[in-house]
Amino acid sequence: MSIDDFKNTSPEFLPEEFFNGRLEGWGVLESLIGGLQKRATITAEGKWDAATQAVHFTETYRFDDGHVDTLQWTIRKLGPGKYSGTEPRLDGEASGEQAGCAFHWQYTRETPQKDGSTTKLNFDDWFYRIDATGCMVRGSAGRAGLPFATAHVTYRKLS
Repeated sequence: MSIDDFKNTSPEFLPEEFFNGRLEGWGVLESLIGGLQKRATITAEGKWDAATQAVHFTETYRFDDGHVDTLQWTIRKLGPGKYSGTEPRLDGEASGEQAGCAFHWQYTRETPQKDGSTTKLNFDDWFYRIDATGCMVRGSAGRAGLPFATAHVTYRKLS
């Protein structure tokens, strides 16, 4: 799948617009053979800064096993359809591409675990705008470039 496959689709997914404001969400993480591993509720809020062409976006995942993971993103618009991102636990920078209703976001992050340890995971996320307030994400998480889990996340824009 290529980001170009989505060029003529709508509504358009622009991170600087969708992540600006308050959101809520829900997610499930499944093993590659389909077994449910975790469920999560998500609260998020972002603010677009036109001067720096960046959205500052904080999202908190509350997992059914009791642990919490908060991500503090700065997502910069580099030009039409091109984005980069930083977050305190990233290994390097995130990179993103946008076309039509889709946003493709890739990064490597030291991800907190329930026992307090962290695991370096590679993420490959595809965001799809559904309508004015809805977005669905299909992501994969893996190590050393080999996926071992699939995430399904739904976001609803509240403001």
